[in-house]
Amino acid sequence: GEWALNVKSVIVFGRMEIVDERESIIGITTKLCHKFTQDEEYIRKEIEQHSHRTLLLKLVPEHMCGKLVNEA
Repeated sequence: GEWALNVKSVIVFGRMEIVDERESIIGITTKLCHKFTQDEEYIRKEIEQHSHRTLLLKLVPEHMCGKLVNEA
């Protein structure tokens, strides 16, 4: 019946940079794919076919703020 409102939030301000090193793109996308499947052959094939069209952005934080709301 009873529940408490617990909210955690973070706001980040910063600059976005394009990651254009092929090895970085392959490494990052491979790690991301492992969150969804362990099929190495599928991952390798997809990255091989599509990595040249992948746009990867990196956030360089300049300022962060956050809050924790605990209402019981």
